[in-house]
Amino acid sequence: MKNHTFSDERLSLNEVAKTLKVHVATVHRWIFQGVRGKRLKSFLIGGRRYIAISDLHDFLQAKSSSVTNDSGQRFRSSQEKLGSYGIDRQDRGE
Repeated sequence: MKNHTFSDERLSLNEVAKTLKVHVATVHRWIFQGVRGKRLKSFLIGGRRYIAISDLHDFLQAKSSSVTNDSGQRFRSSQEKLGSYGIDRQDRGE
């Protein structure tokens, strides 16, 4: 396990929230519940929770790739469903 004690390698939950422009409760949810099976790794120092910058990058990359894969799958599924109703993309008047 890496030693995440250096201040230049870690961010507080508030710093992560401000950087990503989300509420701090969202960061808590990412840590404790996760998103699409991926949890944000964190660690405690003196009772305060921090996130390693490398762990944040890994989480965001995994989160964005799972959303991209899921979106593509949902698009194909919706196209198949529309096709089963006899609606083609070209029928939209484009």
